[in-house]
Amino acid sequence: MKARFLMTMAVAAMTLAACNNEETDTWAGEIRLSSGLEAQQTRSIATDLQGVQIASDVHVGFFINENVASGSTATTTYTQNLDYTASGSGGFNGTAVYYPQSGNGVNIYAYAPWKTSLALNGNYAFSIKADQSKDADYLASDLLWGQPMKEGTNPGEYVTANPVAHTKDAVPVSFKHLLSKIQVELKPDNTSGLTADDFKGAKLEILSVKPEVSLTLANGTITSASGTVTNVLAATYTTTGTPSALTAAAIVVPQTFSKGAKFMQVTLATGGKLFYTLPNGSSDADLTLESGKIYNYTITVKLTGLTVTSKIKDWETIGANPVAGDAVMD
Repeated sequence: MKARFLMTMAVAAMTLAACNNEETDTWAGEIRLSSGLEAQQTRSIATDLQGVQIASDVHVGFFINENVASGSTATTTYTQNLDYTASGSGGFNGTAVYYPQSGNGVNIYAYAPWKTSLALNGNYAFSIKADQSKDADYLASDLLWGQPMKEGTNPGEYVTANPVAHTKDAVPVSFKHLLSKIQVELKPDNTSGLTADDFKGAKLEILSVKPEVSLTLANGTITSASGTVTNVLAATYTTTGTPSALTAAAIVVPQTFSKGAKFMQVTLATGGKLFYTLPNGSSDADLTLESGKIYNYTITVKLTGLTVTSKIKDWETIGANPVAGDAVMD
């Protein structure tokens, strides 16, 4: 996975002080963080939001430290756990910080969403939101970690670029999604008389999810899932008019769901419930969700239950082939 670190989400252009025009640039030694990626963020009940770029108004925490030899004392002390706000189109709002006058480089680490009172040598106790049907709560569940990256010696390999030497050029910082994303599309089976209108006010949930995890801020590793299991609400569809898109997405902590377990639930406004149960045959295995993966489910909804196809992909690159599954009504 080292070769795929840069895959995920690059921090968009962050110029804390002067502009980057070579003719007018008056660089004063400020640290500039950037990426060339820009993307419009939209979410029809959460499918593409924050897929390639940090969304607008998300708070991102930065740790910046002078790089010194072991036993030496840093000449510059930085405020830690800096709180910057993403613009959603390539920028961040925050206080300018500067390279050390000693000439030493700096080490840069970052994470999101920002939380007060964290230290680089500590851990971030994180919990996803149980209701992710609104953009803000979906984004608050998307745990990210990043650092500057550069191409390695092997083709397709990326390695840390820390420490970063003095430069007026923008330093690219790359983030990775640490959790797992479940993406769902519901398709009414017209042959059974169902239409999109039947989903007015319907709810889609992921069942029995452990919601907690701990992030080691210095290296981006996470612990196993923990906490009291809860259902995660991915979407509540409109109660007026016809739902324009029967899609949804939720972010969950990587974990294992036992085969034969009820995994997803669609609750209709009438009170009827339909379930997707994980396959439980002798050749079937438990479902293990991995960090940085998207699990796509296309669910055909029938009056008798659900028919499911699924595929797994990296958060940005398509991976495994679809497999088929069935669900029954309780």
